[in-house]
Amino acid sequence: MPSRDRSRAGAGARRSVVEVSEELIAGLKKKAVTLRKHIIRMTHNAQSGHPGGSMSACDIVTALYFHVLRVDPSNPTWPDRDRFVLSKGHACPVWYAALAERGFFPVEELMTFRKLNSRLQGHPELGTTPGVENAAGAEGQGLSFSVGLALAARMDHKAWRTYCVLGDGEQDVGQTWEAAMAASKYGLDSLTAFIDRNGIQQEGRTEDIMP
Repeated sequence: MPSRDRSRAGAGARRSVVEVSEELIAGLKKKAVTLRKHIIRMTHNAQSGHPGGSMSACDIVTALYFHVLRVDPSNPTWPDRDRFVLSKGHACPVWYAALAERGFFPVEELMTFRKLNSRLQGHPELGTTPGVENAAGAEGQGLSFSVGLALAARMDHKAWRTYCVLGDGEQDVGQTWEAAMAASKYGLDSLTAFIDRNGIQQEGRTEDIMP
């Protein structure tokens, strides 16, 4: 499957518009199915986790990791890599599945999800799992963290981008809106945020909790 060449990541480099072919779309759909299978196996094996929230974000994460993000699995801390932030940390099975399929760690390690001493815990941990850029647990923090990353890239005159995936339920959290206002104020055009709109949050339908 085509993926971005990290050699494009020179400071100040502008991104070209890439034509999306039917072949590419078919390949991404196939990869998304693979990630969904991993999610089911991981959560079933652990008898724990959040398969629904992970699977609803699968298409977004697949498109990013297998077409958009400039990352280097052999060097997870490559300074010019793009940053991916998962604000809805309970959906980490989809992140782990994508990282494994990209080669950050062996696919077989996915079966250690939520096991004692595993690098793949129920919420992502910065510094523990190769390729993970943020710790997550409390909802509403991911976009604030992403704003900080985007500001850092600007201050350091770097061309890398930040991508953040948020849940729809965490749009109830005031911190999310404060971060969105800050991103607008500072014109952070290197930051892209996605809302995974699956319509469900912990206590019910999103429209019922906060219309």
